[in-house]
Amino acid sequence: MKQSLKATSIIESIVVLLVVVSWIVGVYGLLNSSQKLARSSSDRIEAIQIARDGLEAFTNIRDTNAQLFAADLQNCWNVTNYEDSCIGSPTITHDIRHSATQWLIISRNTNNQFELTRRNIGWWYSTNGYRNRFRVQKDSRWFYTQNWGTDFLPNYTREMKVEYFNADNSVWNSNSPKMRVTAIVQWNDPARETPRKIEMNTILTNWRAQK
Repeated sequence: MKQSLKATSIIESIVVLLVVVSWIVGVYGLLNSSQKLARSSSDRIEAIQIARDGLEAFTNIRDTNAQLFAADLQNCWNVTNYEDSCIGSPTITHDIRHSATQWLIISRNTNNQFELTRRNIGWWYSTNGYRNRFRVQKDSRWFYTQNWGTDFLPNYTREMKVEYFNADNSVWNSNSPKMRVTAIVQWNDPARETPRKIEMNTILTNWRAQK
């Protein structure tokens, strides 16, 4: 009888131990999942901010052009980097008009103005070449940029895609009064194996020249 009680006690101890271990493993898994979810949500919020920042930069470029080239907004409203050769010329190659679709990065010049640089789209996010060419940084004032940054964000990339539209909304390679700007942000998410991607877009028009 004593041996039977001893064996029962050992079995009960093993069962309790298994329950405790299972509980610990379950709690750890729950905490780990919660941390991944929180990180995933935080990363997505930052990605949205990066995309919005890109769209705001394009709006700022258009508005700055309107101030600098008020005398010829028809030709200069969408000039890339404030090239004054746009004045009187509808077919220059210094702006984003000369190709129907562009993939661009956004930087700041020494005058703290937004500038655009073209990038070849010949890679995917999974390659180092793509991530290096489209990576996002923060400058000393914590503004997002893609040059002169002091704080690298190697997890994020941003492409700025530009498409022009005619009055009937057909895509066209011309000095159209309307363009669609799309911000494409990609990043690695610890909660999943494949990268995440968001796209945000806005329509910018040459509305001041239409008055």
